[in-house]
Amino acid sequence: MAKRQVYSFEEKKYSANGIASAIMGLASVGVLAFVLLLSFLMKGTANTWIGAVGFAGILLAFGGLSYGFAGAKDECKSYLCSRLGTIMSAIAICGWFFIVCLGIAAG
Repeated sequence: MAKRQVYSFEEKKYSANGIASAIMGLASVGVLAFVLLLSFLMKGTANTWIGAVGFAGILLAFGGLSYGFAGAKDECKSYLCSRLGTIMSAIAICGWFFIVCLGIAAG
């Protein structure tokens, strides 16, 4: 007997944690791109304030990762924003880790 396909017309809403995760992940990737572009344009002679902006980007990435995991635990929600936010935050953390390691090796 063939399995019947079940259709659900229930509208799934996005989790608030998932939306926060996506916003924080996107902001962290944006800050990472901004810091890299600014450092490239200044030929590596950026002031110390760029480190503070970078640290804020690192905090955004870890916050986005934690909100993404929290949004994945919500029931009856669409997990698209949680997944995207978690992926973007993980990519941003990898990028920030690479930048920090390069800075330690050069210093």
